[in-house]
Amino acid sequence: MNASSVVALDVDGVLGDFETHWRECAEEVLCRSMPKVNEQHSMGLRYGLSNKEMDAVWRVFHEDRWADLPLYDHASELVLALEDLGCMVWAVTSIDVQHRAARAESLAGLIPAGRIVCVGHAAPASAKTDVLRDLGAVAFLDDHPANANAALGLVSLPVLLDRGYHGLEAPEYGVTVIDDVMDFPVLVEQLLRRTGRAA
Repeated sequence: MNASSVVALDVDGVLGDFETHWRECAEEVLCRSMPKVNEQHSMGLRYGLSNKEMDAVWRVFHEDRWADLPLYDHASELVLALEDLGCMVWAVTSIDVQHRAARAESLAGLIPAGRIVCVGHAAPASAKTDVLRDLGAVAFLDDHPANANAALGLVSLPVLLDRGYHGLEAPEYGVTVIDDVMDFPVLVEQLLRRTGRAA
């Protein structure tokens, strides 16, 4: 399979239900229920936590919670739909490389371990674009506008999954915005047909 069929997906918020998993961890660590106070992208702001509370939750989360991050119901359907189009699907994820094995475990073979790239927890958007360039990806799906914006001009189809987060930059002209993740394979199919790469 050639590089022209490579499609890259973010994981947290796209394939895996990071927010629910993180909130449940926070409730265990802080011994209280965790009502959402707003739709800010930052988990601390979203749940009204202090820096000390955030540090405590992240410490536990990084120790042993990445491996059992639950997948969304649509995760398998999304990846299989892309593979049916002849695409090779890669995960390009903003977690530290030491959690790569845990990430592979949470994906449960949906994306092979050899196709999971971890760019780092606090990596700039350019870290993902470097990977996209190396892979020769034609399409990229992320739920963070900065990452989708950075992919403009590098991949033919940069797509933002709009989760309604506040406090982030706006998607730039040229980024396709969707609110249903299963619209992504439809867009990829249209791209492949338009460029003569359809399977």
